[in-house]
Amino acid sequence: MSDDASTPAPATHAPLARTKAILFDLDGCLWFGDTAADGAAELLEDVRASGRRVGFVSNVSSTRAADVTAKLRRLGFTASPEEVIVPLDLLADHPLLAGRPRTLVVGNAAVRAAVAEATKVTHDPNEAELVVLARDRAFDYGTLSDALQPLLRGAPLLALNVDARVPADGGRIEPGAGALAASLETAAGIRAEVVGKPSRSFFRAALRRFGVDAADAAIVGDTLDADIAGGAAAGMITVHVGTNHGSAHRTPPVPDHAAADVRGVRALLGDLVAREGA
Repeated sequence: MSDDASTPAPATHAPLARTKAILFDLDGCLWFGDTAADGAAELLEDVRASGRRVGFVSNVSSTRAADVTAKLRRLGFTASPEEVIVPLDLLADHPLLAGRPRTLVVGNAAVRAAVAEATKVTHDPNEAELVVLARDRAFDYGTLSDALQPLLRGAPLLALNVDARVPADGGRIEPGAGALAASLETAAGIRAEVVGKPSRSFFRAALRRFGVDAADAAIVGDTLDADIAGGAAAGMITVHVGTNHGSAHRTPPVPDHAAADVRGVRALLGDLVAREGA
């Protein structure tokens, strides 16, 4: 065999080379509060140029896809509402809302509006048949007590997500919807059902939206319990970015691949040319 006739070795250094779609988490991955992650917008443009589909999958519990799209564009990303999937836009399709139950909402006006599109909203804990919960900065003991009453009568708890904490501006970490859900779970002795990540229904909806099989798609995110656990359960390739290794699981989910930040995804794809200074 001549020296110049050798066949290139398999691209083991590029484990995402055969992917057809890359789904990106937002908070703690593509942005931090109101600041875009370094090199993220350029990376996504190069992923698109490679022929792959780009999707944005966020657990944000109080805004719709149009609002998320507006923020992506404001921070310098190319995005359309069709590429964004958030729990509020999947809420109406959840089986717990199929019978149009009277629903008590813990959340802001956007959450109440989304629930009202699918079923009847009630402010009376004594008539509520379902409790829908999102992150709520106004959450207090009275809110906790009111939401507990229907749960004690057997009403289910549906959380937009169960993220225990969320990143904010300046590196600050704040309680997420999961922290609020945990208080109700403890008081009522129940477990919440989940609309967003890590539920399999969320990831299945994303895969249907982008027209790819799980084996041909990767999820890139910073949370082990939401992004990595959910993506793995759906059969996707998982990539953990950043240093957020916190997990509520005794044995934390193990990602397929890891990178220091979202720019590290470039090396995993293999066919993207490194930008100067990236």
